[in-house]
Amino acid sequence: MAPGFRYHVITIVAIFMALGVGMVVGSSHLQEALVERLQVQLAALGRRFTDEIEPLRQRTEEQKRLLNLLATRLTHNRLTDRRVAVVVTGDYGDAAHRATDELRSAGAEIVSLTTIPSTFPDRLDAVRARLTQVLPEIAASADDPRSGVLRLLSRRIVYGGSRSDLTELVDANLIETDGNYNRPVHLVILFGGANAAMGKRWSSVDLPLIDGLLETGARVIGAEAEAADVSYITAYQSKGISTVDNVDTEIGQTTLVLLASGDRGSYGIKDTARDGRLPSGERQE
Repeated sequence: MAPGFRYHVITIVAIFMALGVGMVVGSSHLQEALVERLQVQLAALGRRFTDEIEPLRQRTEEQKRLLNLLATRLTHNRLTDRRVAVVVTGDYGDAAHRATDELRSAGAEIVSLTTIPSTFPDRLDAVRARLTQVLPEIAASADDPRSGVLRLLSRRIVYGGSRSDLTELVDANLIETDGNYNRPVHLVILFGGANAAMGKRWSSVDLPLIDGLLETGARVIGAEAEAADVSYITAYQSKGISTVDNVDTEIGQTTLVLLASGDRGSYGIKDTARDGRLPSGERQE
């Protein structure tokens, strides 16, 4: 249990007591007895902090270590032989990379990592004419080239296939790629969430991408950092996919592994966490 209200009260009182002692020492109008009394009270507060709050802090650290150990045992080899593709559409790439490391620790093979930068919508408008000439699949959906590009990307991520299509998208600065796109995957994990400056992009990127991924029959999970200024979780839930809204935390990463292994639902700490903080861990696939 983390230090709570009592800790804060003691700390605040100690601060004010220290200020009081300072004021008293600097004043020649107060009696020496009052100074001594304040000093005694301040010393008592210091002892109380040492006797009560420090043990709580140590106990909290011990509980954290135990929870980490339990989480490791819960997720160990849980994703063995599972091929996963990671797609980053949001502004919290560091959280996505940490979560990807946790997936690997659980035994997953991260086949590919695709990043769709925030400039994607504007950049696509600039290169649309050229892409429709070199990519027949996009030309066939000329009335909605954005969805056409994202559906093409979805198929290449899930099924594997022609690297030349991806190269065209990379050369157009629409995506960044890392990994092996020749192998099919079982699961795609989408990392969204935006900072306040970049705002909403789920309607122009994430939702049509999810449509394309679901059309392939792949399973899709949506995730974002707890600290995301603009949440994508509600948009993800509208597509019926499982979500975790605190993937930048240890418990959120454990949740992601459990979802990847077959659990379903929306978990985390925000109002969007409809199913609580952590799945049951019962495989449902």
